[in-house]
Amino acid sequence: MPTPTTDKITQAAMETIYLCKFRVSMDGEWLCLRELDDISLTPDPEPTHEDPNYLMANERMNLMNMAKLSIKGLIESALNLGRTLDSDYAPLQQFFVVMEHCLKHGLKAKKTFLGQNKSFWGPLELVEKLVPEAAEITASVKDLPGLKTPVGRGRAWLRLALMQKKLSEYMKALINRKDLLSEFYEPNALMMEEEGAIIAGLLVGLNVIDANFCMKGEDLDSQVGVIDFSMYLKDGNSTKGSEGDGQITAILDQKNYVEELNRHLSATVNNLQAKVDALEKSNTKLTEELAVANNRIITLQEEMERVKEESSYILESSRKV
Repeated sequence: MPTPTTDKITQAAMETIYLCKFRVSMDGEWLCLRELDDISLTPDPEPTHEDPNYLMANERMNLMNMAKLSIKGLIESALNLGRTLDSDYAPLQQFFVVMEHCLKHGLKAKKTFLGQNKSFWGPLELVEKLVPEAAEITASVKDLPGLKTPVGRGRAWLRLALMQKKLSEYMKALINRKDLLSEFYEPNALMMEEEGAIIAGLLVGLNVIDANFCMKGEDLDSQVGVIDFSMYLKDGNSTKGSEGDGQITAILDQKNYVEELNRHLSATVNNLQAKVDALEKSNTKLTEELAVANNRIITLQEEMERVKEESSYILESSRKV
């Protein structure tokens, strides 16, 4: 006879979606994401789902596991591509979305005249006080003309820190100062607990990739940050997936070749244009010199005519004498 405990385990297994090495399942009103290696066959005593500490711990674990998946997938795909990543690269976009959720977890609501506001830009501004190198990034973010909201500034800051390959260093410096973070975060927030330090350590791996973003004209204020779980789901038929990856890589290689060819053609056109400009300048200079020479010839002719007239006058005077 099955016991109530085995019934619960069977029901939980039927409601489980396998996500790489992680298990996604419903736990009360929250989504649980656990590593398969950490799952015990003996069920733990069920905590009270209404307990705020339990809910916050569950959210922290979910965000940490999503950060692991996002960082790992981003590094692997970037190394396979072997090129500089831009803002249109989907795994990179998802990484920023996950980081944004991690930084928003447990934020205290600040009351303003427009109501309550939660923004992770406030904690990021503290980094320049802890690491002097971050002052350049903060100044660049404040100087961007298109940013109007604190959320947009925070997103721009994350992108600039990744390009500088200092994101892990900045996050570690921020997490080590819990006394400063307590002004912005609740005690059980991700940035205040061990999960935040783990994520900061994982960010070191991103130093192996190169990213280049052009934030002028990009609307970072109104973007909606939604985690796309489909990017981390693995199909059972891995052969088809590898073939698809190979086709995508071939297409990207062709795209890179065409872009490189276009760059060479553009450089050739620029060189020819420079030569044309130099010839036009030389032609203009020669035309001016020719005009000066013509004026000189006219002046000499006029002077010769005058000399002829004077000599004729002298001859006539001498005849009379």
